[in-house]
Amino acid sequence: MKTLLAVIIGALAFQTQAAITIDASRVIYLGKDKSASLKINNRSSKNYIVQTWLDTGPETPSSGLPIVATPPLVKLRPEQSAQLRFIYSGTGLPADRESLFWVNIQEVPPAPEENNILQFAIRTRLKLFYRPQGIATSLPKAVENLQWQQSANTLSFTNNSPLHITVINAEAIDNKGKIYPLKNFMLLPYSHHAVNIASMQRLHKMKYINDYGAVVDIPIKKIKTSHLFREIE
Repeated sequence: MKTLLAVIIGALAFQTQAAITIDASRVIYLGKDKSASLKINNRSSKNYIVQTWLDTGPETPSSGLPIVATPPLVKLRPEQSAQLRFIYSGTGLPADRESLFWVNIQEVPPAPEENNILQFAIRTRLKLFYRPQGIATSLPKAVENLQWQQSANTLSFTNNSPLHITVINAEAIDNKGKIYPLKNFMLLPYSHHAVNIASMQRLHKMKYINDYGAVVDIPIKKIKTSHLFREIE
């Protein structure tokens, strides 16, 4: 059985490396701007069709959204680049907080020249944050004001800002110095998020992703007020 499987796999050439590269890991659409842009590049030696659309999450319709991607279809020759633009209609989104969309970039490869080539149409998804003009705070400031408290086996985070905060690489530590990685999570504007940890553990460190896609440390200072901890950047 193993030999047969090896023969089958060996007979197929799997092409899974993305031909289309993207110049950013997220799009920040400022409300003062008429549009936001994203550069895509064809790094392969073949022509590719790129399809782009927005949604608000898995299994959600892509039509009827107040932000559209243009061009929805573009042909890229080898080593050619293109600018995708995202345009807000001006209505339909709250003015007091960010709105989150997902940008889908689907590359459509050319027809294979050989019959034993198995091709995959690779789709890349990245976040688009629409930040209304009336929002005065910045993401670093929002992170600075992030609050959390521990009660029994629960670590609760509170985001009192109008921005999304993506927390990654968080760790808890016990009294013996053992480290426990925590799952990454994103705090929506004006929201709470709870993480289950053991009672003998405490928050040790965490990081967040800034507007440029960089991972930034969140220095932690403990301010004890009935087990209330607040992070200060």
